[in-house]
Amino acid sequence: MEEKEERKISKYSSGINIIVRLDNLWKDTHIHSRNSQYKKWSEDLDCIWLELARDYSENGKDWKEKSNKFEEYDKQIAIAGGFHENSPNGFESVSKDILEKRNQVYKLLMEKQLFLARIENELGKGTTEEEEEEDEF
Repeated sequence: MEEKEERKISKYSSGINIIVRLDNLWKDTHIHSRNSQYKKWSEDLDCIWLELARDYSENGKDWKEKSNKFEEYDKQIAIAGGFHENSPNGFESVSKDILEKRNQVYKLLMEKQLFLARIENELGKGTTEEEEEEDEF
């Protein structure tokens, strides 16, 4: 007698939970970016990447391309000097070098966030474009 292979499928989809998690993470990115908490902002973006990257096959061309691009942001942040979040005390000033590095990291984090937002859209989990209606005449 031949045994049938049983395919188990979850009774519940986690799609809504994923979208809720993404929404909460995006909210956190806005809070941390506005408060100049660059390390937390970057960590939020890493969590968003984990939520989005699950839709790519690890062996696929898109996965390798997107993964390499994502890793490049962290390499560039390290080259720029990492995260400088300590505010000066009292009348101390921040050196010009630290300000330039902080601005560079800020811009890299903005690019990283935009990259992820575009992936989210590409995967159909973000904003969607209105489809053109075809005339039936």
